Amino acid sequence: MRLRLLFIFIVIYILVAFGWLTYSLLNFSNTEYQLETKVLEAGRQACVLRLIEKSKNNEFNSTDAIHIHFKQAEIDADTNKMNLFLSTFNRGSYEANYQWQDNRWNLDINIAEAQLDRLTTKLNNRVRLYVFQALLLTILVAIGVYGVFNSIQLIYRLNKQQNNFLLSVTHELKTPIAAMKLLLQTIKTRKLDEERRNELLEKAINNSDRLNELAENMLTAMQIENDNYAYGKEPFSISDMMNLMVESFQMRADLDAEIEQGVEIYGDRFILRICMNNLLENAIKYGEEQPIEVSLSRQDDKAVVKVKDQGIGIPESESKKIFKKFYRVEDEEVRNTKGTGLGLFIVKETIEKHGGIIKVLPNDPKGTIFRVELPLAKKYE
Repeated sequence: MRLRLLFIFIVIYILVAFGWLTYSLLNFSNTEYQLETKVLEAGRQACVLRLIEKSKNNEFNSTDAIHIHFKQAEIDADTNKMNLFLSTFNRGSYEANYQWQDNRWNLDINIAEAQLDRLTTKLNNRVRLYVFQALLLTILVAIGVYGVFNSIQLIYRLNKQQNNFLLSVTHELKTPIAAMKLLLQTIKTRKLDEERRNELLEKAINNSDRLNELAENMLTAMQIENDNYAYGKEPFSISDMMNLMVESFQMRADLDAEIEQGVEIYGDRFILRICMNNLLENAIKYGEEQPIEVSLSRQDDKAVVKVKDQGIGIPESESKKIFKKFYRVEDEEVRNTKGTGLGLFIVKETIEKHGGIIKVLPNDPKGTIFRVELPLAKKYE
């Protein structure tokens, strides 16, 4: 919130600064225009005096001279000579205006229209230039500020995700380690019958499997992200793999499975097992202890796996974000479920590397459906 307010303040400050600069430049241009106009007016007065002086010296006389009333003076002048003089005085900035009035020729010296047009055009061009520059600089600065703000926001989000990841990994590591330590201390310090001893050993082995699974996920995610993971390429029965996984998970949750037999795909058996394991783990974690449906079917040239739960569901706005590394819908610091935010990242990357797709859909009235499509092995034969 503070960061956003700071950037809003910076943007307002920049806009005000550019606005004031543009106003100052426009005001300067207008002042310069008025000054140049006054200079031309002063030059006009000098031109009038110079004309009167030349007329008194008879420099404009000729056989074609006419009698002209000019500034309370009566002069005889050849208009051609007078116009020639005006065309050379101050680069032709002035022109003669002859009018027949009261039975005589009256002369007035005016600033040339071309000079006034030049000054007006110059002023208008500067106004357009300054306004364009102000708009362009404002747009560029706005884009820059927006880019910097987004970059800082991204860094902040990544920082938070990494902190959350450390928190979750710490929790994931401490829980099974503490459980294993307690189980082994119990076995060591107490005299237990063989059945109880085997039960505690089995629990210790389960916790070690949990640690191993966490390490596998972290290592696999790192290899996938760095493009260092070498995917295996072999045809295998996904039906057999799903049957074994369903049998294992049925001891932990109410699992309803419909597995079509004889479905074969082509790829890496090990990492695809991790993917299906992650989907089932998520269904158990977020399924609120409701029944879970798992299905495998052959549709056209694809093997389609669906995992349905009736849990908390995933908001539509989060449906694309959940596949990002470290991302979790809930706040890690107050979370009620275990996890590192790596599972779905591994799933999406792996499925796409195998030429498949994964979709997340709402499971009415509540819950989530993960739909995975993988090419059948015969496609590669």
